[in-house]
Amino acid sequence: MVGNGKSREFLHPLSVRIWHWVHAIAIVLLVLTGIQLRFPDLVNWFGTFKRAVNIHNIFGFIVLFDYFLWFGFYLVKKELIKQYVPTMKDYTSGIPTQSTYCFARIFFGDRPPFESTRREKFNSLQKTTYFGIMFVLVPLQIITGVLLWDLKRFHFIVEALGGVRIVDAFHIIVAYVFASFLVVHIYLSTLGHTFFAHFKAMIVGYEEREIAEVEPEETVPRQDFD
Repeated sequence: MVGNGKSREFLHPLSVRIWHWVHAIAIVLLVLTGIQLRFPDLVNWFGTFKRAVNIHNIFGFIVLFDYFLWFGFYLVKKELIKQYVPTMKDYTSGIPTQSTYCFARIFFGDRPPFESTRREKFNSLQKTTYFGIMFVLVPLQIITGVLLWDLKRFHFIVEALGGVRIVDAFHIIVAYVFASFLVVHIYLSTLGHTFFAHFKAMIVGYEEREIAEVEPEETVPRQDFD
């Protein structure tokens, strides 16, 4: 309770907040340097092509180590499955409900069907999305990135996977998915009880929420019968 009809819900410990912002900055820089590497004749944001390659590699390894820190943290806390693995209920009712709210009902002023807590931070739509990203796309991007980083050392693996073009194609496709996800992620982050509520929570660790007022129940006057 913080007064003025508001309460604080602590959501993100300091370690998770640091991980999130390091990961976010690294992904953004990987996307930007990747664009220059893909279109060197059109984009020159980081100077020379070699400098863009070096920056790309540095932040690629930051994502690699950051990923293992994230995985280890939730594994030790025994929250990895609970927080990130969707259940059948998430698929059958949670995702349709949350999708309808995010893309339609919110514009009619409806209250959100889900509010984050420390024990359950993600709604069904978030949980399913993050499961695909953290357990499929990030590992795939890390593996293909490491293979492309040193083709001479890993040439036998690259050839076994179909060659440089195949590995590079997967790396680029996943990069486009991440770029698209950033846009959607920023939009969904604005759907808190205020525009900046989710952003603030990832900085200070908690959200301030309005305490719903409970209307008093009507009482029926007591009648005595003689």
